Amino acid sequence: MMRTYTFLSRVPVLQNRFTLKILAVAFVGIHIPLFAIIGYLLITHLPPETATPIAILTLLFTLIATGITLLILTKLLKPVMLAKRALNDYIEYNKEPKLPIHFKDEAGVLMADVQKSIEELRRSEEERTNILQILSHDLQSPVRTALGVTGLMKEGKSQIDDHELVSMLEESLKNQLNQLRYYLNLIKEQKLELDRDIKKSTIGIPELIKETTDELKGAFREKNIKLKVSGYQQCANIPKHSLQRVLHNVLDNAIKFSHNGDTIEIKIEKRDRLLDIIVEDSGKGFPPDEASQIFKYNSPLQRNGTANEASSGVGMFLCQNLMKRIGGEIKAESEGIDKGSKFTISYLMED
Repeated sequence: MMRTYTFLSRVPVLQNRFTLKILAVAFVGIHIPLFAIIGYLLITHLPPETATPIAILTLLFTLIATGITLLILTKLLKPVMLAKRALNDYIEYNKEPKLPIHFKDEAGVLMADVQKSIEELRRSEEERTNILQILSHDLQSPVRTALGVTGLMKEGKSQIDDHELVSMLEESLKNQLNQLRYYLNLIKEQKLELDRDIKKSTIGIPELIKETTDELKGAFREKNIKLKVSGYQQCANIPKHSLQRVLHNVLDNAIKFSHNGDTIEIKIEKRDRLLDIIVEDSGKGFPPDEASQIFKYNSPLQRNGTANEASSGVGMFLCQNLMKRIGGEIKAESEGIDKGSKFTISYLMED
């Protein structure tokens, strides 16, 4: 199958240029009629006055045909060269190409496949980066919970008995272990299970809220923060996993930036197909005109919590990515510093 290509690759002038291989074959093919006519003229011994015009005209038209053919072939090989350059640019400079993908012949399919492959590689790389960012961010939550519970046990000032504190710690660590296993499996497989993230299931909204707040039970109790839940209490067909992760991160932030003894309120509103989960706190807040900055990677608004809890600066960036993936959005509002924050998680359900 590769014999012709292998043979031509052994020719020193042709071995490093695919285009020259094509042009060399075309050149030889075009000149076969010329060689045949010259041979015929020699064999038939035509008079010079007859043979010379024939030879000159044949040579002239052959050269013209050769030039035109080689020029067109060079142009026709452009898709192959574009595909090669696109791959080289992506490998060397991480530059994503914009190859045409609407052609249907073999060269067009090649360009479309190269474009699609590079886009998939870029997407896969972004997803792996997101996984690592999520993993890095989420690992902080159980550590804070564990430290909070062990601190309460150590000080002996909590009104909760040690058995319940140990149960809280165990439950928190079990939940986080499941998340850790999930993300480690994704890294191992080198892909993000988008199907799980966007897979919808019918679940009661109170159940969604309870499962999420249970993961943060220790953090709530550590700062003596009260939780108030109100609004829509029915079932909804939603991408549970993604909404749960976003709500977890938003609540984790609300706890972090709330003061001891504050109240965090979760309101669930449903208007037609639009489901809003609103989380409000009365903590640190932020300047109203800087709401969009919160969702930037390594946000410039990054700061420690009210109890000096560390902030990675990527939590809200990841929340925004998760909401975009499922076709939703997340918004942040605040009336100013020390006036609390309001985060609205919106998801438009299908009919």
